[in-house]
Amino acid sequence: MLLLFIFLFYILITLFARSIITPMPLSDTGTVRYKTIPWVTLVLIVINSLVFIAWQAPNLYQGAQRLDLGDASGYDLLYSYVRQIWTYGYRGIFLREGVSIGAFATFTSMFMHADLWHLLGNMIYLWTFGRRVEDACGPWRYLVFYLLAGMVANIGSDVLNRAQADIPGIGASGAISGVMGAYLILFPGAMVVCFWGIGVVLRLPVVLVMKLAGLKSVRGAPLWRSTIRLPAWTLLLFFLVSNTLPSLDVLVQGQDYGGVNTLAHLTGFLAALVIFLFVRKDLLARYIAGRSL
Repeated sequence: MLLLFIFLFYILITLFARSIITPMPLSDTGTVRYKTIPWVTLVLIVINSLVFIAWQAPNLYQGAQRLDLGDASGYDLLYSYVRQIWTYGYRGIFLREGVSIGAFATFTSMFMHADLWHLLGNMIYLWTFGRRVEDACGPWRYLVFYLLAGMVANIGSDVLNRAQADIPGIGASGAISGVMGAYLILFPGAMVVCFWGIGVVLRLPVVLVMKLAGLKSVRGAPLWRSTIRLPAWTLLLFFLVSNTLPSLDVLVQGQDYGGVNTLAHLTGFLAALVIFLFVRKDLLARYIAGRSL
């Protein structure tokens, strides 16, 4: 129990440190219109977590631990971890030449992650933006859209950058980028609750001045909050720009040396343009009529 508490505390501290400069979305502030249970989003989070925790993590972390203790058997565990990635991660050669598991790698790679922080970051974004998109689409159409966005992200990054090295790509970020793009299209004016260290500190003098000025809009607002609300479009456009610029560099250089497949993020985000093929008819009619979803 003590080890679990220490582990959870370590996770919280790390997430806190990572969100001091860049906002970390926690949840959108509006409840879904029909108050449906986002079971597909929840199931996707559970599957991604189980694949990593039960299948990948033992080889990765036990192998590293054994090596730290001077046990050479750690190399075997780390080799098994690497072999998992090279077998089930997406590699363009799988699709072009039909080797290994072929096109099926576009599916399996979406449920694998490099480490715990890769998993946590992706699942936080999926939880924040996936629920309302699922509500707009309905569970099954949302699931199809999610998988389609992930496959487009994998294949699109390979098609646009054929000069890249044969390095496997893993992670749900391409599919989640599609979900984020869909959220931007459907709910651009929504507010997102974020933890943002700099933003929380900057909010304090602004609210204080507004209270001293007697503005009605802030009379009931607390002076200090641990979170801050930001418009969804600011976060999502920041994500788009921060992935577009390095993606252009990848296309020019013909190689990605950063370890993060920003081109997959970008192509997954652009896959959101087909979201209207998956939105429920009643909500699509409301959207076209210019009414809020």
